[in-house]
Amino acid sequence: MALLTPEAPVAELTEVERPAGGGPRDLSVDSYLRWILAAMSATAGVVHFAFAPAHFSEYWAYGAFFIAVGWYQLTWAVAVVTRPSRLVLAAGALNVGVIAAWVVSRSVGVGFGPHSSATEAIALPDVLATVLESLIVIVAVTLAVRPRIGRRPVRRRGSALGAVSLAGAALIALGTIAVTPRFAGAHGVAGHVHTHGGAGHVHPVAAGGADGTSPCEKAGPPASLGQVQDTSGHNHRGPVRQQPIDEATRFELQQQQALARSVALQFPTVADAQKAGYRANTPYVPCIGAHYSNFAYAGKFDVGHPSELLYDGTTPGSHIVGLSYLLLSPGGPPAGFAGTNDHWHQHNLNGGLCLKGEMVVGAEQTSKAECEARGGHKVALPDIWMLHDWVVPGFECSWGVFAPECPELGGRIGGTAYDTPDPRQTPIPQG
Repeated sequence: MALLTPEAPVAELTEVERPAGGGPRDLSVDSYLRWILAAMSATAGVVHFAFAPAHFSEYWAYGAFFIAVGWYQLTWAVAVVTRPSRLVLAAGALNVGVIAAWVVSRSVGVGFGPHSSATEAIALPDVLATVLESLIVIVAVTLAVRPRIGRRPVRRRGSALGAVSLAGAALIALGTIAVTPRFAGAHGVAGHVHTHGGAGHVHPVAAGGADGTSPCEKAGPPASLGQVQDTSGHNHRGPVRQQPIDEATRFELQQQQALARSVALQFPTVADAQKAGYRANTPYVPCIGAHYSNFAYAGKFDVGHPSELLYDGTTPGSHIVGLSYLLLSPGGPPAGFAGTNDHWHQHNLNGGLCLKGEMVVGAEQTSKAECEARGGHKVALPDIWMLHDWVVPGFECSWGVFAPECPELGGRIGGTAYDTPDPRQTPIPQG
């Protein structure tokens, strides 16, 4: 019998000595458990690799963490089978750190990066990985501290092999399901839907309609009829009905919205927007915010380069509340985001908007004479299309992520979202 020392590899202890009669040696419990540990660790590693790209789209450190965890778990899975020393088994306890990171991200937020205080929702992929990591810690540490437990012989090798095979097949099935778009899409920041992470986001639409009680509605009528009328001239102020989309389209949209959100977080204040070349082209307008534009991005649809940023005021410290994509698209609205829920609008009624240089100084309702009195001129923009995208964390639009108006944006024209409404003022739009 091999001499048992703390340094002795577990591999020396996984077979029971041949009986005196010369019968076959029996494998120990440890031999089978190591294969199950390897399968669990590999499954958790695959899940972390699968969701690393979505986390990279949010912040490089989030993605790097997932890559590092994935490599650790895959490497440990190989080592626990090929080099099964007590030291390797003890290294399985490093999963405690991964579990702790998961608990923190679901309770108080990760504490750094663009989503430092955002808590993530609990879904199948992260629950599966965390359960497997917990089992790895329990079993691996037990075998490292109490090796005698693992040296017990297994007499029914066929039954043991069957159990290991069944566990492996179950882990393969669960791991495969966890990385499919259906479950990936349910994994992310609380109150949003995105891939672990995240991700892109589709915000729920409020069940009720426009009933006059929201801050936006209290501030007055729609800033511009063009953004609330359909092609038949009917007004549709209020929640935007979401059309069903298939899983592949939803997953693509989630990826796009994850990128859009990361862009919004780069410009938290008006001062940040101005440093990046965005210039004001409207005052603050209830329901749609103050628009800061960079028309260099108006030539084509690029999720990562919105041509307009929306703020809750016009002071340097005013906060971002959304994005807007203003695009030149002759012949119809651009393809835009995946799916059919991005409802683009125009401002061409009654001769269009009243412009003074690049600033909008009057809505479509403004007459030609009123516009000229303000030093502007009426301009129809038949090839210009606009789309709002309310993806800023902490400012979810209850009428829909692509709604033309956001009911939470009250206030008064030229002021901020928090001023007392003054509906007597003439609306000045831009969308």
